[in-house]
Amino acid sequence: MNENEKLAQDVKAWRAKEGFTAEAAAKVLGIPKRTFEGIEQGRGFPYPVLLRVAIKSKTLSLRAILKGSPD
Repeated sequence: MNENEKLAQDVKAWRAKEGFTAEAAAKVLGIPKRTFEGIEQGRGFPYPVLLRVAIKSKTLSLRAILKGSPD
């Protein structure tokens, strides 16, 4: 499995776990929906490490918000 495929798998798993639509996930990450869809389809992204950091950061922030904790 190459890096683009691994990134696609990770992004799909994150979106499924969080219950986001592609549009909502893209909005949370601050990227265009078409870019997000391309990542999920394995087209890659020039900054995969930053995308993974953003996903982790957004997940932690969302969990804090849902628990009522300040971010």
